[in-house]
Amino acid sequence: MVEYLKYNFVEVLIWVLVFAFVIATILHFKNKKNRQRFSYYVNYFAYKFGIVRRMSRSSISKTHVKECNEPLVEIVKHPKIFHNDDTLEHPVFLRKTVAMKLYKIADSLPDNVYLKIYSTFRSRISVYNTWKQEEERLTKENPNMSRAALLELVNAKVSSPNVNMGGHDTGAAIDLALCDENKNDFDFGTKYQEKNQKVNLTQEQKENRKMLRHLMKSQKFVNTPDRWWHFSYGDRTWAAYRCKRNGAFYGAVEKEFENIGYVRVVKTEIKSVNIK
Repeated sequence: MVEYLKYNFVEVLIWVLVFAFVIATILHFKNKKNRQRFSYYVNYFAYKFGIVRRMSRSSISKTHVKECNEPLVEIVKHPKIFHNDDTLEHPVFLRKTVAMKLYKIADSLPDNVYLKIYSTFRSRISVYNTWKQEEERLTKENPNMSRAALLELVNAKVSSPNVNMGGHDTGAAIDLALCDENKNDFDFGTKYQEKNQKVNLTQEQKENRKMLRHLMKSQKFVNTPDRWWHFSYGDRTWAAYRCKRNGAFYGAVEKEFENIGYVRVVKTEIKSVNIK
């Protein structure tokens, strides 16, 4: 045995190291937190290198929120901002920092370019009602589908009221488009909330999407890749796409309290806006 080890020392050492590595890996991934951290970074780099089009819901849910308790503020009138009242929940709220960033973007717009807001903060009851309508619609369309499969389909289409993925319920997300002075949206290839994301966009459509992303990125917003209209700052989605797994600071504004109601972040109102 000694002679074998003497003449095959390098080979034995390699096998010992391999065995030690395997054991260490098994022990490391026995820990659930380590598995979650690993899967998150695998998904993040798969997205960054173009292997997947967007980060998965499970990866986004693995980001952590340290709530800063910043209040919601009501969006006041601005000459460069239009509201789409058919899709907005009133009053129109955003977190204070998010609102101020939006105003800065509006202040920077050229004379012939405006913002149209489609959606901002959504209350828990609003999120639930939207989810319930989709659940009822898909139940009628798929009478033979199992309940588990149906719920998976519903949650893939609309946000579940029971899961805080970050987004409109945080007051940190906003859906918007660029438009002209007559409130006509620029051509983005698809309409707001149109699920069919066209692959063959015209040069004009590409430029319009690029302009919107550039404007929002100037204030550090992050765009959800398959929804040209959706941007957020400070929520879980924002943290996930910026590789800040522990960096979210806006969680759900409303939280259940002893099953009797909701506790809401205190609302305040911005009295003035920096208008050029």
